[in-house]
Amino acid sequence: MEKGHEDKLGGMLHPVETQRASEAIYEQIKQLILDGHLKPGDRLPSERSMMSMLQRSRPTIREALRMLERTGFIRTIPGTNGAVVQQIGTDGVEQSLEVVLQTSRVSLDELTEYRAQNDTTVARWAAQRHTKQDIAVLNRLLTEAAILVESREFEEFVARDVDFHSQLAKAGKNQVAYVMAKVTSNLSSPIMLQFVRRQTEAENLDMCSRILSMHRKIYEAVRLGDADAAEAAMAYHIQVFHSDLNEKY
Repeated sequence: MEKGHEDKLGGMLHPVETQRASEAIYEQIKQLILDGHLKPGDRLPSERSMMSMLQRSRPTIREALRMLERTGFIRTIPGTNGAVVQQIGTDGVEQSLEVVLQTSRVSLDELTEYRAQNDTTVARWAAQRHTKQDIAVLNRLLTEAAILVESREFEEFVARDVDFHSQLAKAGKNQVAYVMAKVTSNLSSPIMLQFVRRQTEAENLDMCSRILSMHRKIYEAVRLGDADAAEAAMAYHIQVFHSDLNEKY
């Protein structure tokens, strides 16, 4: 961090007067990042400088920095003095939400009911908002999926299902829908994998071929910009998903 920038931060950070000082420091620095005062690539002051600014011990400063690193706001670089602000991503949010839903023991009916609303809206948005690059990625994913079906790599095919639904959400240009699509797809995949491992090769070939066919219909509607057809194709896909798995769940 340049001297001028460190002086500027020195006026923003203030001494902490609380028994939970590390959490208060964490909140201060987190808010500076969220407000844009600290941007990705900026280096935080050294531990010694922060001890002086915040009038707290080195262990307290280090604990606050560990909290910031665990939550994805900064990363430390071995051999350097000071941590670097990270670009905030969604991985931590997705993992936390998945854990909450898993521990809540979400039922297949609840998952399907939600996806019937979320995924159909995602398909509609994708048809309306996609770019040429989005279409190219979706087409590539379908090509790779077809190869997996032909080579009878059914477990890998099911694992890649997340990619297709995530890319649709990305094409819909709504970050909340993108996060939720990844989470719900990740919740569905283990259920599907259970059946892949129990079924015969012929049953898996039939199931995966039908999924691929439904994905292609969704893709084609999105590519043509037909929002109604994309929504209808996704609704049918979710209905079949629920019916197939509900028979065996």
